[in-house]
Amino acid sequence: MNSFGLTFHHFGLAVRSPEKAFAYLEALGYSAGYSVLDPLQKVNLAMQYHDEMPDVEVIWPGDESSPIDSILKRNESLIYHLCYTSADAQASVASMKAAGFAVMPTTEPRAALLFGGVEVSFYYIDGFGLIELIHGEPTPSSIL
Repeated sequence: MNSFGLTFHHFGLAVRSPEKAFAYLEALGYSAGYSVLDPLQKVNLAMQYHDEMPDVEVIWPGDESSPIDSILKRNESLIYHLCYTSADAQASVASMKAAGFAVMPTTEPRAALLFGGVEVSFYYIDGFGLIELIHGEPTPSSIL
């Protein structure tokens, strides 16, 4: 454990279209996980799992405009966030701020369809980048 109460969960990979990313991850030995169109986040999401390497969430545009659109205007694909689980997201954010980090929320907590309705929120950490916090620990039974 660390002083922020965070546990690494996955890398977030934004892509214009997922086929090449899926093929590359499959060649590395990843297996396909759950895939959904999340109307709250307005993106398509698919988890990719590996026994020895970090999990990857592949994110591509849905039918409506979303925050990843600006990322994909400049890049065909980009790992743009790291995701952590936290038993108490508010306490984790408070700990980061107490340690002197500028932590700016970019979204309000909202239910994540990919994680069985468990809430997630996003924060920009000055000097580090974008992180996603899963509020709790999704388990296979809570994932759709």
